[in-house]
Amino acid sequence: MRSPHSDPETHGVQFGRVVVTVDAALGDCIVIAPQPGPICTSPKRMRLNSLDEIRGAYRTQSRLAARVPDQYPHAKDIAAALEFAGKTLSAAQGAKHQPKGQSNA
Repeated sequence: MRSPHSDPETHGVQFGRVVVTVDAALGDCIVIAPQPGPICTSPKRMRLNSLDEIRGAYRTQSRLAARVPDQYPHAKDIAAALEFAGKTLSAAQGAKHQPKGQSNA
């Protein structure tokens, strides 16, 4: 099976202008967000390889969105994408580690 990262248009979840793909098998996510440049805006890809990395990036983006939203207009959407990725991976990893015959319900 191909990774969801290979086709973000089909497998990605959009938050404003930010797209996130989550690969539960690899336990990672990729966030694609607009990055203003000197001439034009281009997409920037950020790969986070673990729940710890996702949580750290989420805290940073949440702070930026709250404190300096004018400087980081996409921080709120990035934080929402990271929250989604963290919950998705956490649920997938929790399901993997449950004894047979038990559920999360």
